[in-house]
Amino acid sequence: MKVLPVKRISRDTESSSALERQDIELREAIALGNHELVHMVEDATVSGAINLDERPSLGEWLSEPKVYEWDALMVTTQDRITRDDMHWWQFVGWVLKNAKSVIVLDDPSLDLTTEDGRMIAGIKATQAAKYRKTVQEKKLKQTAYYREANLWSGGVWPFGYRTEAIQFNGAKRLRLVKDPYTAGLIREAYEQIVDLGSSMNRICIDWNARGILTATDYQKSENAKENKQEAKTKPRGVRWQPKILKTVLASPTLMGYATHKGSVIRKDGLPVQRAEPILTRAEFDKLQEALAKLKSAGLRPHYPPTVLSGLVFCICGRPLYSNSSRRKLADGSLREYRYYLCSARFADQMCPHRVSWDRDFLKEALESYFLETVGDLEIMNRAFVPGRDLTSEIAELEGAIENLTQAIAAAESPIVVTALTSSMERHAKNLETLKAVPVVPSSWQEQGTGVTYRQKWESQSDWDGRAELLRKGGFKMYCSGTLAAPVLHFHMPENIERRLDLRAIDYRPEIELREGIPYDRASGRPVASLLEAGERQRS
Repeated sequence: MKVLPVKRISRDTESSSALERQDIELREAIALGNHELVHMVEDATVSGAINLDERPSLGEWLSEPKVYEWDALMVTTQDRITRDDMHWWQFVGWVLKNAKSVIVLDDPSLDLTTEDGRMIAGIKATQAAKYRKTVQEKKLKQTAYYREANLWSGGVWPFGYRTEAIQFNGAKRLRLVKDPYTAGLIREAYEQIVDLGSSMNRICIDWNARGILTATDYQKSENAKENKQEAKTKPRGVRWQPKILKTVLASPTLMGYATHKGSVIRKDGLPVQRAEPILTRAEFDKLQEALAKLKSAGLRPHYPPTVLSGLVFCICGRPLYSNSSRRKLADGSLREYRYYLCSARFADQMCPHRVSWDRDFLKEALESYFLETVGDLEIMNRAFVPGRDLTSEIAELEGAIENLTQAIAAAESPIVVTALTSSMERHAKNLETLKAVPVVPSSWQEQGTGVTYRQKWESQSDWDGRAELLRKGGFKMYCSGTLAAPVLHFHMPENIERRLDLRAIDYRPEIELREGIPYDRASGRPVASLLEAGERQRS
């Protein structure tokens, strides 16, 4: 008989030997019965509640053409087939309709062709379903209890956090805390997107090159370091993609809020604070605004990023992208031209400042501006000091109190009025508490490295390292004019400007960035509009 042995477990861990034991039992039974092994089907980490035809491995063997390759399905126990009684009866009907057999090793007398056999198997299926439901209900109650007690109930850590063991009511439990490493990466992404105008695609490329693991893989690697026996420890090697990064950066967990199915859990109108925030509410809102402006989020770039990506921009504010072309010379040879163009074409627009900028010229200009301006400035390590601002929470509570006031006015039942009034009194008390908390702005602490930008620049062997130094430092160059008469504007972050001012260097950048658009500081107008009107030319 052509036999299709099937292995399944709901939770696959490194220490679990369930799949291995099933494999041994199934192979021994096939050899003992002189059966032909068609294929060893394995569905690891697949719940018994998932219908058979929807399972990753088994599903394809229940439909054409593979359904014709076997005669009997073999399992070690009946619940390896399913733990759902309705799915079981559907499967029985399918087996009889397709003239298949079922072999259950711990119940050799199973016979689905007789009424008594189907009745006994049906009772066992119902018992398995009841057991699964009991386990589910117990897990849900446990999860609700942990959520109420602000404990971690299990699963993938939110990126930026990890768990630590604590004693709770005399037992060892877990709670969520900030992870120094991944929380620092969240701060890095925030700065790159909000302060430096970088794209998620650029961040993903950088993180993948640095070997930074995604949330699940990072947790597995940490499990391996701690030698956890009952946890997955082998990273799958999932790479960062803009969609994955956007999901991380759009999660309210970055503010330390407790969530359930993506929604913030609230108590008395306030978000439940599960852990120390990585981003303040104001910073989180600012990040979401920046993400919304990245129209290409989750899409593949039209051209692969190059060494100057994120560093050179058109004066209209759009990034320059790299292109190349070939021309045939008089002697018949081909010459390749490499240049940068304004990306306005991807927005179906034509930029009036469209110029083909030679790659080598832009590199030389960037190096010259950078070294002459900040080359002798010491590189500083910056540490973020989070502030405290409950303005958003106060506004939420005030809105909740206003809604309750209207609901009380419209309520007719005294019981409803009493319940609403009680909630409003709690909100009012919480509001007083929040208003008493002083606002502390976020800040940065700087510490010298003893290395100047020039020394760091010269230590880089190629432009990849130099470009990364510029990008991480927040330096950019905006281009206008023509290649014969270029008008270039070198922009640097506010903290660098401030340090140059403190050193009394006679340098005042003529532009400032507002949402990625260069503005003339003297007139307060966009530089591009001034150039179009011919009001001012600078170099």
